[in-house]
Amino acid sequence: MWIGSIWLFSNIAVQISEYVNRQLNFNEIPDTGALLSFAKPFLTGYFSFILVWILKILFWFISGTFVKYITLILLSPLFALLSESVEEKLCGTHYPFQTAQFMKDIGRGIVMSIRNMILEYFFIAVCFLLTLVFPPLVIVTGPFLIVVSWYFLGFTMFDYNFERHKMGVSQSIHMARKHKGVICGIGLVYSCFMLLPLFVGLMFGPVLAVVGATLSFLELKNFGNKKQNHIET
Repeated sequence: MWIGSIWLFSNIAVQISEYVNRQLNFNEIPDTGALLSFAKPFLTGYFSFILVWILKILFWFISGTFVKYITLILLSPLFALLSESVEEKLCGTHYPFQTAQFMKDIGRGIVMSIRNMILEYFFIAVCFLLTLVFPPLVIVTGPFLIVVSWYFLGFTMFDYNFERHKMGVSQSIHMARKHKGVICGIGLVYSCFMLLPLFVGLMFGPVLAVVGATLSFLELKNFGNKKQNHIET
C-alpha cells in the first residue's frame, strides 16, 4: 500500500505541476517591461521543479499517514492484548479477559487513531498552505510534520494504557501533552523501524513501540504516585 501510494502520488504531482505550468504559461511573459519580467527565469526554470517536490512531500505525508493509521487500526486488537500482557508480567496485575471490555478497548483505539489522523491531516494542510505561499518554509514545515507524526504515533501507542487505567479522553490528552517528549520518543522508534526493508520493520516496530509505551506509562504513573504521596505527606 505504501509503495503503491508513493508511486501513484508522485505521478499525480508531476501531472499537476505540468497542468499548472500550461495554465499559467510563464513563457509568454515578456523578457522586459512586464510586472513579472524579473522573475521569468525563475518561473520558467525552477518553479515547476519546486512545485513538483512540494507536492511530492505533501502527498508523501498524506499517503504515509493514511497507511500508518490503517495499520494501527487493523492491529489494535493485538496491541491492546500486548500492552495488557506487558503490564501483567511486569507488575503481576491480572486483567481477566472480558469480551465487552476488550471490544471497548478496540473501539477506543480505533476512535483515537481516527482522531489523531484527522489532527495530523490538519497540520499537514496548514503546513502545505504556508509552504505553498513561501516555498523556503519547507525546511521548517517538513521537520515539524515529522515531529507531529511521532507525537500522534506515540499517543496512539500510549492510549491502550490510558484506556486500561480508566483515563478519560481529556485526561489522556493532558497526560500526553505533559509528557510529549516521551510520547515523541516512542513514535520515533516506531517510525525508524518502519523504514527498515522487507517486513523487518512491520514485525518489530509496532511491537517495540507498544512495549516501550507500556513500560514508559507505568514508570510515569509510579513517579506521579510517589510525587503525590510525597506532597500529601
